[in-house]
Amino acid sequence: MKNVLQILCLLLVLNAVAVEKQRTLAYESELLEVVQISKNVFRHTSYLHSKSYGKIGCNGMVFFQGDEAIVFDTPVNDEASVELLDWIGEKKIKAVVVTHFHVDCLGGLAEFHARNVPSYATRQTIALAEERGKEPLPKNGFDERKEFRVGNELVHARYFGEGHTKDNIIGYIPSEKTLFGGCLVKAVNAPEGNLADATPSDWPQTIKRLKEEVSDVEVVIPGHGRDGGTELLDYTIQLFSPYNERFLFFLHNRFLENHGLEELHPQFGRAEYEEIIAAFENDDLTVISEKRNGNVNAREYATKVVQQIDSLLDKGVPAGNITVVGTSKGGYIAQYVSTLTNNPELNFVFIASFQASDIERIPEINYCGNILAIYEKTDPYGVSAVERKQQSTCTIDHFREIELNTGMGHGFLFKPLKEWMEPTIRWAHGNYEME
Repeated sequence: MKNVLQILCLLLVLNAVAVEKQRTLAYESELLEVVQISKNVFRHTSYLHSKSYGKIGCNGMVFFQGDEAIVFDTPVNDEASVELLDWIGEKKIKAVVVTHFHVDCLGGLAEFHARNVPSYATRQTIALAEERGKEPLPKNGFDERKEFRVGNELVHARYFGEGHTKDNIIGYIPSEKTLFGGCLVKAVNAPEGNLADATPSDWPQTIKRLKEEVSDVEVVIPGHGRDGGTELLDYTIQLFSPYNERFLFFLHNRFLENHGLEELHPQFGRAEYEEIIAAFENDDLTVISEKRNGNVNAREYATKVVQQIDSLLDKGVPAGNITVVGTSKGGYIAQYVSTLTNNPELNFVFIASFQASDIERIPEINYCGNILAIYEKTDPYGVSAVERKQQSTCTIDHFREIELNTGMGHGFLFKPLKEWMEPTIRWAHGNYEME
């Protein structure tokens, strides 16, 4: 499978190189390059210099129709904008559209204003640019979409959701089947880039919405790097999909610490550990779990889980995409994880893991996060944990309890019963409304 993916990426890169060779260089200087994409569409590229990334080529788009033109994103500074505007010449520029608030989109805006070119951006972009002290600002604001008529053709500016920034929009020319994706779209094989203002977890869904609503695209111009076709959209989805992944840590009961997976409990039978994990995985959850061996210390084991969670958070996984589920002793480990992480955005499901005596016996437990407690009426551990929740000092935005009545006592958690599995899965997917 790995080899197939490597071959696919190689083919995409070779295709992008072949496409690039078909382009015609229309203008070139130290500050600016203009490449012809089709008869009426050109890509302009100017350059930022960054300590972190070195020399960065920043793309924009120019579309001509008759004696009129429209520009998406300015070059990075006024000097490069002078060259671009001089190259455009006597054509009437109907608008310059800024696709988000970063400097690679509006750094050369002053020269456009000096030549009386109307400037447009979403109101969100204008507000963010003002908040960051950018000057000058685009003069005309719109909400999520705007149409421009250039010659006899319509050109669209559209917002589909968050990605590289909260405000990133795209430009689309139906007559040319050409999409200017700006920094919302990555060139094939490009790295993640600057994520300082990004929402990586929303990025794949934003691109999917774009693909659904603008389905006849043939040419895609990214904010940086080579243009190509819809493979750029697919690559962008693939690149940021891990941020949209939902992770579930499953912590099993005490019985499995001292018994094999096939051994039978004298009262409850086999603990169906693998079946429980498979059920979670079948609902699009990435399960992180291991069979513990020996009578492990709950708090010490919890520190290991905390380190794993911190690793996911460091990679940009949203806390709300992480759920810790524990049954019986595993539930006590999960409670320690909740205490030690002290993160109100994490999700927890504590199953058959609370007794009234715990308040005095384990006083250090402090619930934190979105908490779902599940217990069985016929189980000795089947009591409400509301008192623990009330004594906890951390923020708990969502707290729910479910009392089951299966008649199976403590044995209900040995099997992937829908009575506890279904609400746990809903909780892990961020559905906190329980009937």
